[in-house]
Amino acid sequence: MASSWPCTPEMLASFGGSSSSSSSSGSRSSQRNRRLGRNGKWLRSTTSLLGVAAGMALGALSVVNFVGLGHSSRIEEHKHSLRSDKRAKSIAMRAESSSNLPDLWKAGPADVFSGQAQKALYLMKENPVLFEDSVEDSLEKLSEARDDEEKQKKDLEANAKEDTLMLRKRIEEVRLTERTRTVMELLYLKVCRKFQVLKVPLIPALKKGGDVKFGNIDLKALTTDIYSKDALELVRDHLFRIIGQQGNPSFMGGMGVVQIALFQAGQVYAMSAMFGYYLRRVDARFQLEKLAGQFGAFGEEAPEAPPNPFAGDEASTNSLKGYISDFGPEEVQSMWAVTSVEAQMAMETQVTALFGDLRVLKDKLVGALGMVSSPEEATQKLEQAIKKDEVESLRITSDDLRRLVLEAVAYGAILNDNEKQVDVIYELTPASSRAMGALTGDDDGRMLNE
Repeated sequence: MASSWPCTPEMLASFGGSSSSSSSSGSRSSQRNRRLGRNGKWLRSTTSLLGVAAGMALGALSVVNFVGLGHSSRIEEHKHSLRSDKRAKSIAMRAESSSNLPDLWKAGPADVFSGQAQKALYLMKENPVLFEDSVEDSLEKLSEARDDEEKQKKDLEANAKEDTLMLRKRIEEVRLTERTRTVMELLYLKVCRKFQVLKVPLIPALKKGGDVKFGNIDLKALTTDIYSKDALELVRDHLFRIIGQQGNPSFMGGMGVVQIALFQAGQVYAMSAMFGYYLRRVDARFQLEKLAGQFGAFGEEAPEAPPNPFAGDEASTNSLKGYISDFGPEEVQSMWAVTSVEAQMAMETQVTALFGDLRVLKDKLVGALGMVSSPEEATQKLEQAIKKDEVESLRITSDDLRRLVLEAVAYGAILNDNEKQVDVIYELTPASSRAMGALTGDDDGRMLNE
């Protein structure tokens, strides 16, 4: 994600260190230093280091030539040249393979465009300590701007003509769209910043398909570091259920490779992110009710309730899994919904940046499969379509698939945390009637609360 934040000469000069002149420097070096001026100090120090390194390299080469002498010297030089070529090729291959790995500082696969988000992105890279203050300041100003627009709207409605009101309404719609987009980008960057703090770079875009390699990380940062013990058990169940659907039992254990359609991978990520968001909401409510059950209204320890002869296992009743199993259909729908438009857009932005538009991928997949009469036939046709490159696909190992699922679940959970933080400063837009087709791949875009 490239930032367009300006870089001034003063900023470049600040990266240069002060260098003291050597007593052995000649008059020509002094003249050159004066011509370079203050901004040349950094270049001088760098040039000096390169000169020392070059001198050491030439000295070592002279020793080799001196010891070798004659024909043996040329043989040694030839061997040295071959070794250098091999090293150069090895370095080039490692650089090429590492180019596919996610950058350690990079915010995420999605681009941001608003000035406020560009500033926050710059600070995330150059001065992360100021990132949160910058985001909060931007959110406060956006909230004030919205309040001012509401006051102006009320004043105009009392005196303005109908034509003026229509034009004003259109202007307000444009400003609302821009403001919502800006808040979404700031929320997205807050989520990315949390991954940066966890030292887990978000996976790069996978739109091109092909072989996938994310690199090794400590999965502890995506599991025990961000979930309660109760929630972690459900994350583990979700992970095993996803991986178990993609291959045989041996795939779950080692470095087995599976090839899946890009649309399937996008669905796995989107649904796992939704699961993480849902899990965080339910777990917060469960922990709060557990705490409330332990204490009375005035902080006193609550009396022990009489045993229920119709209750099931006490351990399962007191677990998060048992708590969720008691939910009715309406309660499940309410807890599963993404609360705000901005949070839903942030989730869609991440999924689309990684895989592309799931609706387009779904149309292409359905067109390649044609009419099917059974799941077995659909699976067989899908395998043939992947082999013929009629649909985009990924070749992914079990370790990388595990990383993809755990990142998606963590993304949803962290999004829920930061949505609450943003809503304290800037009141977010309720998402009760917004379509979520970009996450489900449905053309009709079913509503969040349906």
